[in-house]
Amino acid sequence: NKMSRRRIWLLWGAMDAIYLIWYSINSFLNNRIPYLSDVVNASAILQEHSVVQHYMFVLALVLQLSIFASCAMFLLQKKTVWWLVFFQAPLRLVFVIPSVSLLFIGARIVPHYSVALMLGLIGASEILKIWSVWRWSKKC
Repeated sequence: NKMSRRRIWLLWGAMDAIYLIWYSINSFLNNRIPYLSDVVNASAILQEHSVVQHYMFVLALVLQLSIFASCAMFLLQKKTVWWLVFFQAPLRLVFVIPSVSLLFIGARIVPHYSVALMLGLIGASEILKIWSVWRWSKKC
């Protein structure tokens, strides 16, 4: 049982790590510094927008920071990562950042993917992650 949980935690930690690496590589390829350029650019753009966009940007940043945290917690085999998974799920759905980060990369590679199928797969990935983390955090 403990070995199975270890593998599940490594899988989800790897998925978070792949997303973080993918995001950073894309930033570098576009001559940006990951995360820092986003904050600088947003601070200039958000001055012209409503408070709703400010809150959305803050929530997006919180999600990004929580992905770093969950990646570390999964890789360090912290059982308490379950609360972060539940917190992230709605934000991942709103900002379309799947837990199965390979979906994100696949959408970028496949030029004519089905948006409906992608949204369904993202929803399914969140359900799978919540279920697996909940199941294995209770067993060990």
